Amino acid sequence: MKIADLLQTATTRLANAGIDEPQANAQFLLAHVLGVARTWVLVNGAFEVSEKEEKLFLSLLTRKGNGAPLAHITGIQPFCGLDILVTPDVLIPRPETENLVEIISEKFEKKGHYTFVDMCTGSGCIAVALAVKFPNARVLAVDVSSAALQVAAQNIRKHKLTERVDLLQSNLWENVMGTFDLIISNPPYIPSANLDNLSREVKEEPRLALDGGADGYEVTRPLCRAADGYLNPGGWLALELDDGQPWPLARGLAEIDWKAEVKKDIFNVERFVLAQKR
Repeated sequence: MKIADLLQTATTRLANAGIDEPQANAQFLLAHVLGVARTWVLVNGAFEVSEKEEKLFLSLLTRKGNGAPLAHITGIQPFCGLDILVTPDVLIPRPETENLVEIISEKFEKKGHYTFVDMCTGSGCIAVALAVKFPNARVLAVDVSSAALQVAAQNIRKHKLTERVDLLQSNLWENVMGTFDLIISNPPYIPSANLDNLSREVKEEPRLALDGGADGYEVTRPLCRAADGYLNPGGWLALELDDGQPWPLARGLAEIDWKAEVKKDIFNVERFVLAQKR
């Protein structure tokens, strides 16, 4: 079957299954099967797909139609210009988190010798991105999940960063030693009562990486409470939170003598807290 005909059929199937952006998803899936860029698929509609490739594509299309995230099917999610390996054991990296990395990176000199800690690292996307951006920095990637740390280890090896990015299994600060120039985290922040309202794709991601407890601050609160003891003078705390959460947290930090600011993400949502201890 020709690419154009296959994509038309696939787009209709995904649309009927209630999948958002069915055309784009079909294109990305076919590009993955063919081992080419999405742009190649778009300009080669007359190309004949082999029977084997068509069969594989249709099987992946069924998974997508049943609600599997695209990144779980392809095993890859772009992040800060890097290909990050993902599995169902980790949160899929998102553009908002890329945005946090870009914003906080402006606070540091590219060639500086820094120590960073990425708390709740998941896939290790933040730790890897920071290590690539700052070639003289050392990064500690921390997570309570051993399964997540296995994925992070794969990403660290993939990007040849094993000498500068270390992994640590720890329930927040429990096993962490030392001080850092940056504490950065995309912690679980969705209130437990809201988890059932998430899209079926997001529900495929690990609950441990999503569930922020009754008020959404169950992980963030102890993370921030002890943070000043792990920061070097002038160090930064950078957090990604849910819509409506940053200002209460920023005010709470101000009450214990932090200088905190709230930043909007690329979708104009107040999502980030950046803070320094006074």
